[in-house]
Amino acid sequence: MTPLKTFDGELLTGIPAGTWVAISNDQERVAGKGLTIDEALEDAKQNGEPEPYILRIPVHNSALIV
Repeated sequence: MTPLKTFDGELLTGIPAGTWVAISNDQERVAGKGLTIDEALEDAKQNGEPEPYILRIPVHNSALIV
């Protein structure tokens, strides 16, 4: 897995707060999303991305990257 880079904020535009997002390993696209980590991972796997970066769109000015 490549080191996490600062990606373009437009990548996450329109994704609701509280959503879990799977970012492709090349960090160029949203590979999956869901209300839980498991949903985001499953969506990413179905979209051909077996090992994505996972993050949650912050609800209150905070972020979590797993």
